[in-house]
Amino acid sequence: MRFILMSAALLATALPASARTFVVHRGQSIRNALARASAGDRIEVMPGVYREGAPADVIALAVTVPGISLVGKSRPGHPVVLENAGEQSFGIWVSPASSVGPGELGDTEHPPCGAGPQRATLAGFTLSGFTVRGFSEHGVHLACVDRFSLSDNHADANHVYGLFPVRSSRGVIAGNLVTETETDAGIYVGQSDNVLIAGNVVHDNLLGIEVENSRNCAVIGNDAYQNTFGIFVDILPFLQSKTQDATLVAFNSVHDSLLSNAADPEELLGMLPPGIGILIAGGDRTTVMMNHVTRNAFTGIAVVSLCLASAIQGQECPQLDVDPDSDGNRIVGNKVLENGKLPVPPPFDQMEADLFWDGTGKGNCWSGNVFTTSIPSPLPACAK
Repeated sequence: MRFILMSAALLATALPASARTFVVHRGQSIRNALARASAGDRIEVMPGVYREGAPADVIALAVTVPGISLVGKSRPGHPVVLENAGEQSFGIWVSPASSVGPGELGDTEHPPCGAGPQRATLAGFTLSGFTVRGFSEHGVHLACVDRFSLSDNHADANHVYGLFPVRSSRGVIAGNLVTETETDAGIYVGQSDNVLIAGNVVHDNLLGIEVENSRNCAVIGNDAYQNTFGIFVDILPFLQSKTQDATLVAFNSVHDSLLSNAADPEELLGMLPPGIGILIAGGDRTTVMMNHVTRNAFTGIAVVSLCLASAIQGQECPQLDVDPDSDGNRIVGNKVLENGKLPVPPPFDQMEADLFWDGTGKGNCWSGNVFTTSIPSPLPACAK
């Protein structure tokens, strides 16, 4: 895909000639450095544990200036840790000033950059070397950011999402460790374009990596294990973006998805048995290739309609503002073995397999995979 070859160039932003570097030492305030920073400035943070702001503040650190680089100078045994100061919801929030929230202007899934007179984007942001820990909503939240890099960070024990770019574009999420995200995704890319998710390790999360209502993204070379669910490519209704299109999922290791399901049972995630390796739910033109998908409790790679949840409950699919079916997906050259070995309740017991397709959608195909079981059998082959 063209965006992969261009990613380094797209992230390179010309810094102002006056760009400065601020150094924050243990016991000093990262907030104070951000308050003094101008476009293109770099903030280096020395090892230590930082609790920014008052315990009841919604956001620990807010970045609304373009081109800021937040660089944690971590070294082995001496991390740079941003920790919840008490009851804070968000660790690092990056967006134009008009999208800072949460609240009317900062709706986490409907930020103003998407429409209306307040439409705006923030040009450029870099975060590296940080551990962001224990926030009740999101560890790192990006909204309406064009050209961003999140690399070599550890998002740990953030309740809903670990790393969360939404309505953003031309980004790289690489080399991060994400752990213990309890109620949703460790790495989430939503309603975004041209984002590369590469070389991350995600474990002990409800959902390892999710790409939702996005276009031209790639999930490459990640290690997802001991999550409830591994990698999801899906569409949801009633968001600003109405398509999930052209995602590449390649060279990932997705294994041992065995963690119990802690999601709200009223939500889609909560309805599913734990143990899905890779799921396409309403995604179009996804290429899933050369992945190792092994020892996941329920199913290895599944392609389904968003309406499957309604069908499982014996209900008609509700009126949606998106196409719920998965169309034009190619599942090729994957090693998919030893999945679906643990018992699950009906009707899910009819779906346990290395490869599963619910029969909906058009143009989906499977070729060159190494597997033992599939539902149905055989699956439609890809044209040569």
